[in-house]
Amino acid sequence: MKISLFLTLTVLVSPLFAKSLTTVDGTDVLSGKAVKVEMKSATKGTVLVFLSAKCPCSASHEGILKELATQYKDFNFIAIHSNADENAEMTKAHFSSVALNFPVLQDSKSHLANELGALKTPHAFVLDKNGEVLYQGGVTDSHTGPSAKNQFLKEVLEDLQAGKAPRMKEGRALGCFIQREDA
Repeated sequence: MKISLFLTLTVLVSPLFAKSLTTVDGTDVLSGKAVKVEMKSATKGTVLVFLSAKCPCSASHEGILKELATQYKDFNFIAIHSNADENAEMTKAHFSSVALNFPVLQDSKSHLANELGALKTPHAFVLDKNGEVLYQGGVTDSHTGPSAKNQFLKEVLEDLQAGKAPRMKEGRALGCFIQREDA
């Protein structure tokens, strides 16, 4: 029996038309259980990172993301799976073997990817406690995480952990395009 997966969002639009997320709700691809994460629940902010079950670029960054989630405990980490061409069984098998130390939520019909403008995997977004996007882009400057010269996401988290504004607000996301469902 196929597990029905969903993701709903509460999205608010500020007077300046900048989007902010207050909550991310969804179904964990491993447990099948509903997960609700409020942006204000994290001391420093939330990291949303779009990942794929079959993209080698995405896979090469999983170890880096696990380390960052361990190092930066004041941040919520949530992986988002949006690829329509990766079925539930493939997705569950991949993320079971990877054993990320944070939840992977299914983004059915790529609603969250569309809302945030996520293009590739991996594509990271760092949000503050109010759900405002502080950074969006690559985890690193490389298709292959371990060979990267610049650790974009780590630098942003270092800055925020120290109470500073992020030194960069956007970094180029390199990886596989998110495969969306045909309209």
